[in-house]
Amino acid sequence: MDQISHQHLPDGPDRGEAFDLARCIGAITTSLSNKLSSGASHEYRRLFDFGIVEWRVLCQLAAEPWSIGAHLSNSIGLDKASISRSLSLLAGRGLIEMREGDGRRREAALTEAGWAMHRRVLTVARAREAALLTGFSAEETNTLLSLLNRLLANLPEVEADGARRMKGEK
Repeated sequence: MDQISHQHLPDGPDRGEAFDLARCIGAITTSLSNKLSSGASHEYRRLFDFGIVEWRVLCQLAAEPWSIGAHLSNSIGLDKASISRSLSLLAGRGLIEMREGDGRRREAALTEAGWAMHRRVLTVARAREAALLTGFSAEETNTLLSLLNRLLANLPEVEADGARRMKGEK
């Protein structure tokens, strides 16, 4: 049962080259992100009664108070509906306050209870990160951070390249 049946795969050169996921940066970072997010969300729900999305919103609001949902969505990289649900949950628990901004925009910031929760979750988040980096030297950690930030900086080029391919450009 562990072997893959090759009866439906073409023989010879038409089969194509297998994609080595162990050497694919996108596959590795996606797997790592999914597993880290899932584990963190489970632990945060157990300990704090909210998940990873709410934690990311708390972190972003700690860094940039009075942010609007669209900015949070862009900064965190999640859809606006997820951000809106998280803002509602956090506001309902008294962890953030909302105020009217320009036009119809609503801005959010941490309350004192939100700051206290941020400190509590941060302790757990730092412990999880320390476990993840077991065996890494400070220099290796700094190199990893630098490389990951370079990948993030390259994302606009990746998206532009994809748009060019869709248009048939080179």
